[in-house]
Amino acid sequence: MKMPGNLSNINLLPNNTVLSALLLLVAFLIAIRITPVSVDPVVKLVISKNRTSVSNIYQQRDIQFVREVMVDRLNLLVKSRFSHPKLGNIATYSDDFFVDINHTITVKKTDTYRFLMGSDDGFSLRIDDKLICEHLGDRPYSVQVCMVHLTEGQHQVTMSYFQGYGNSGFTVQYARGDEKPRWFGEDSRAITF
Repeated sequence: MKMPGNLSNINLLPNNTVLSALLLLVAFLIAIRITPVSVDPVVKLVISKNRTSVSNIYQQRDIQFVREVMVDRLNLLVKSRFSHPKLGNIATYSDDFFVDINHTITVKKTDTYRFLMGSDDGFSLRIDDKLICEHLGDRPYSVQVCMVHLTEGQHQVTMSYFQGYGNSGFTVQYARGDEKPRWFGEDSRAITF
């Protein structure tokens, strides 16, 4: 396009180039939006929907559905609901379900470790088949500190959680001695997953 006057022979971008750039931007934004959110698959959760009400971690189970979900860390509390910060509601149920976790950790340094077990409702924590701590029934979200001496090497960690009715959530952190806690699933100098 030629401009009159002193602006001789300046070519403006054709309209179709601008439109093409806009279409490319829109396609890029759509691709980002429809790409599923993912996290590193570190810890496997076995989530079991119960047919009847759940009120105790050890009650007899009457399982209706089971699904497995991989998460990066055990931080499953968002706005008083059993939910992952990135993946959302991974249980797909709101009430009456169990979550079971069986995971091998490697302890690099023999010491006393704290496990901070946060739950709304009940949970149990076993390491190498030894009961470390538990909360059997319903409760609002609370964190229970569980201490255990672990030797260098591999250890089998088994956790169970249940959600009865209402608000829900499950979080697990660990720390060696008086170190800052890390989420279960995050490697540290003391433990790897």
